[in-house]
Amino acid sequence: MNTKALKMAAFMGLVLTLVFACSPQENTGNLTAMNENEAVVPKQAVVFIAGYDKGESTYYKDARKHFEGLHYKIIDNAFSLQEIISWLNKNHNEQDYSEIHIVNKGNSKKGLSLETTIHGKLLSQQSLLDCLKENKLPKLQNVLAANSKLVFHTSELGKNKQLLQVLKQTFTANYQPKVFATQHATVFNGQFQKHYLANVFYGYYPTAQSPGNVDLSKQFIRKYPLEDIHWLNAIRTKEEGEPGEAFSYKFNIPIRWEIEFSGDEDVPALANANEIMDWIDDNEKYNNIIKDMGIKVEYFRWKAYKSGQKVIIKGKTTAVCILKPMMQRNNPLSYVETEFDNQRYFTQL
Repeated sequence: MNTKALKMAAFMGLVLTLVFACSPQENTGNLTAMNENEAVVPKQAVVFIAGYDKGESTYYKDARKHFEGLHYKIIDNAFSLQEIISWLNKNHNEQDYSEIHIVNKGNSKKGLSLETTIHGKLLSQQSLLDCLKENKLPKLQNVLAANSKLVFHTSELGKNKQLLQVLKQTFTANYQPKVFATQHATVFNGQFQKHYLANVFYGYYPTAQSPGNVDLSKQFIRKYPLEDIHWLNAIRTKEEGEPGEAFSYKFNIPIRWEIEFSGDEDVPALANANEIMDWIDDNEKYNNIIKDMGIKVEYFRWKAYKSGQKVIIKGKTTAVCILKPMMQRNNPLSYVETEFDNQRYFTQL
């Protein structure tokens, strides 16, 4: 019996010797190879706060606070596409960009308030195409990761797929990034949710010539007949009193045109607003500008004056923007998720 025990002990000792002799070398080699592969390309995420607040607006301040809480690297001194691309090239430091976020005000029709080049035109599909054609922008170097994401935090930009496609082309380098933008309004530092999406609705009136809240609410009723929103209450409400409550804010949209006339042309007098609007209706170029804005010509307060052979036309409208926070259908007290890879709420190209 002692002999059997001794043989069994010797056998087990041999097995253990083989296990400990072989296994650690294989596992160590695999672990080393895996760690080496993971360490080849370190990555970084960056957020460009590409604008500054005016008046009582705190949009950019609130966005900065939001992303600081998520521990992103914040850049707040680049206000043009030229500066953003240059910064990305200069600060790559062998760390590919996994996420590039750009926070900037704008909309689906006008584009962004971001400049194309320093002191250049504001970013739209046409101005960006012109810059690319004329090689005015620096080329993005090989700074992207294979799955890099380019995220625009600009209200309703997701509706403008043509502009997003040109932006994707602009930021293509060693890899082509995936581009994200929401079709809705994006809100930071809400009363009950720090970052959420909202449906947005617009009404207008000539600046300093408000029709009053009741008549203004009728404009919304005519424009959005299928929406279940108490428009008069929304106009009067300046922030959410409870989760999901519609509220409003106002801002002005100015227009300034300088129109040069040749010596043999009659410079129009344009003595009052009606004459200015009639002149715009008869002029295809400026009539199309107003139509592209999606605002009726009569919603502007118009002024004009002569300066030699030049006429300067100024218009200004006050936009009333109503925001209705987007809530989960099965839980009306919970906001929809704001993850930018959610195809229900974000356009992806």
